[in-house]
Amino acid sequence: MPAQTNRVLALRESVEPGEIPYISKSRVKKWLTCQEKFNYSYLKGYKEPETRYMRRGTAVHETFEDYYAAAERFVETHGRTPTISEMIDLLPDTRRWADYTEPFVANFLLFEARRARDAPTPEAWLPVAVEAEEWLEDPLDYGDEAIPWMGYADAIYPASGFPEIETDEGVVIVDFKTGKTPNPKYREEGIYLEGEYYAMLFESEWDVAGVAGYYPKADELIVSPLKESRRAKIRQVVHEMQAVSGENPAHLEIDEQPLCKWGTGKDEQCPYYDMCSSTWGEGLKHEEEFRRLAGTLSDHELAEHFGMDFGAVRYTKSKLGI
Repeated sequence: MPAQTNRVLALRESVEPGEIPYISKSRVKKWLTCQEKFNYSYLKGYKEPETRYMRRGTAVHETFEDYYAAAERFVETHGRTPTISEMIDLLPDTRRWADYTEPFVANFLLFEARRARDAPTPEAWLPVAVEAEEWLEDPLDYGDEAIPWMGYADAIYPASGFPEIETDEGVVIVDFKTGKTPNPKYREEGIYLEGEYYAMLFESEWDVAGVAGYYPKADELIVSPLKESRRAKIRQVVHEMQAVSGENPAHLEIDEQPLCKWGTGKDEQCPYYDMCSSTWGEGLKHEEEFRRLAGTLSDHELAEHFGMDFGAVRYTKSKLGI
């Protein structure tokens, strides 16, 4: 973990229950996903259980981070970019990433080989920073009540390596994601908004030209220039967080959606679903009863019986193949 994490821990320990010690990309994202989930996680302080997806993400991110440290040493020693076989040797101990060789690490090496092929110089191939940390103390002028912003950027590259960005000047901030590449309709308030947060965070140090997400599972890089509309959304979210910090609300607004519960298993639902008032997944939770009644009741009757939204009934039928 980054050394400055000590400040994160100190801030967490210094605040009263219900206070927000700092703003981060994940907090902004969770607020936009569901304010009640944010409430459980960051105001009530309930800890989400670690999942295999979290463990995979940590292992893959740490592998990439150590790889880039070795890549910098390679360029300093040889004055050139490595071949793909030499890139393999730059990876850390095999035991740390062997379980994720296919497709994650293998595709990442292809991504690196393409960047090395297109880079005009070895220095243009290297990231300008990896796992970079930044803090903003009072970006929205709240004075003594300000909640500081912070974040760690996975990798920051010279913009010259991104033809999707019109300028070769400045940098592009890239987030590594081990999940599926998102559908384009979800990117604006997803990966691109997360990147915009980083751009706001790091722009006093670098001339940020664009943001991107790299998805090694499919070996896909998606890139976007900056947008003021995203910044306005982030500022709005932070204002809303400031308003509830220290108020310790019993509940916040629920956004009922597939992320509440997307399957029949316990591992296919929000970690707070069973304590939340959301009814989105009641049909999936009571699968046998839903299947039995689906043959005799209309969608509206099913919605009334399970206390579900009409759209949740249609979603449940789709998931169950009814």
